[in-house]
Amino acid sequence: MSDKFNKELSELYKQVATKQKNTKGMPHMGDSLENFRGRKGVSDVGIPLSPKAAKRKQSNRAGYHYPQHLQNINERRRRDAMAKHGITNIEDPFNQKEKKDKTFTQPAANRSVYWRPPMDDGPRKKRANIYYDDWSTPAEPVPVEYILPPETKKQPAYKAKMVRRDNTLKFKNKLEEDIYNHPNYKKQFK
Repeated sequence: MSDKFNKELSELYKQVATKQKNTKGMPHMGDSLENFRGRKGVSDVGIPLSPKAAKRKQSNRAGYHYPQHLQNINERRRRDAMAKHGITNIEDPFNQKEKKDKTFTQPAANRSVYWRPPMDDGPRKKRANIYYDDWSTPAEPVPVEYILPPETKKQPAYKAKMVRRDNTLKFKNKLEEDIYNHPNYKKQFK
């Protein structure tokens, strides 16, 4: 091959290499880091550390859709709410555009921004005043009998270890005998 061809080939290679380098841009520091699962550009808790990882995460989110049964439930609730409040256009829930037309009125246009409890159709019963009404006071007090529970025997803090044989006390050791004969030992059983 001629030198001229090699020279042109090397210049072409340099042009392509610089063009490719310029389109890629500078590598971001976050692209080289990887989390404990081995994913590059993302921290251990899933936060993107580089613009490339953030774009990849955003495109993954865009592909997610609700399961169909949940989407059906949400759409049905939305339709019911729109019918309840008389909304026909989602972009204009307060019917500002239709207000210009005098013949068209909707209940949604007259709604208040303050919440009020729903009105009951039935008549209200008078509230009973248990402090002042005669009919609600008890006629006479009912006697109450209090029954005390039986007294429980007081458990001693320490009980000496002994054995009764032939109406005599036999202790396991001398220390147990001294504890039993101490004047405060008998007081704890009273």
